[in-house]
Amino acid sequence: MLKKLTTKKRIVLFCFFSILIIAIILLVTGGPKTWAALQELHGMYLLLALGIFVAMTLFDILRLQVLTGALGTHIPFFYGLKTILAYYFLSAITPAVTGGEPLMVYMLREKGVGVGKGTCIVVIRGLLLISFIAIGGPIIIYFNSELLHNAGLQVMFGGVALLLAALIVFLVYALYKPERGERLIEKILHLLERFSCLKKHMPPLIEKIDGWIDELSFSLKFFVRERKLRLFLATIWTIMFMICNYSLAYVLLKGVNYDISIWTVFMVQIVLYFFLYFSPTPGGSGVAEGGFYLLFAPLVPHHLLGLLIILWRFFTVYLGVFMGAFVIMKTLSIDRMETFAEEKIHPVLELEKGE
Repeated sequence: MLKKLTTKKRIVLFCFFSILIIAIILLVTGGPKTWAALQELHGMYLLLALGIFVAMTLFDILRLQVLTGALGTHIPFFYGLKTILAYYFLSAITPAVTGGEPLMVYMLREKGVGVGKGTCIVVIRGLLLISFIAIGGPIIIYFNSELLHNAGLQVMFGGVALLLAALIVFLVYALYKPERGERLIEKILHLLERFSCLKKHMPPLIEKIDGWIDELSFSLKFFVRERKLRLFLATIWTIMFMICNYSLAYVLLKGVNYDISIWTVFMVQIVLYFFLYFSPTPGGSGVAEGGFYLLFAPLVPHHLLGLLIILWRFFTVYLGVFMGAFVIMKTLSIDRMETFAEEKIHPVLELEKGE
């Protein structure tokens, strides 16, 4: 359904979800104490949060430069900045950041990075981040089960963890045996064709998954075999990016005069992003705010939660979206965004041609 929406409608949907959930949370948590906490908010910590956002963006640019350099192309810093900000914008208005990746491939192509190489870069970039979340989330919950204080969260986490474990096992198999992996997926999807409502959706889905497996398998094997040092450096920048991202909530809590262990804040956010990555809403709108509320509710005073959520989303998402929207309007156009999801990219074929 969301794929059929125009970019303008996605923007409206993103704003609607965000405003609605924030309004609900403020109604539930707001009061005289919240207003007093806002008045006592330390400007120094807001400036520090802004500095962390800048550092986070810097590490994202460095990661992109390392990966493009691994494939023989140097991306200037300021063009890397435009690419990352544009990516932030389109990722925020599409489910599971699906819109940002074709846009990044397009912008890299403008600097001489072919479609195949661009796709390889995007795949590795996303895989580095997902790996830390996928591995870290279950480990933290295993040793800190009290973080999921709500029975609903426990059931949800268990379901997502099982699904993710199955996907990881399949991906490992598909990376080494991509053809067999594709055939296995095709068999499963063909079984679903028995349902009349799903039958017409299966052929394009099979084609898309086959292409995705090829992209992932080729990209990972290429970097592991040919660009180990670059892959290691990109991993370091990914870790620094995540540290900055997860530090924002801690700094904002300090800004409202609430002391909490930074390790606890980090652990809770790894679990949060574990859920958030599978969010069906644009940019995780609604899911992010609601998940933050549920996970931090036992740790943070009730009157601070709404204020904290607004500040956290501003520095982790909204600021990047606003800046990305400015980049899009200056360099591309909103209407041009519609084409990226339709582009077909085949990194295996094009890289083998010496792209």
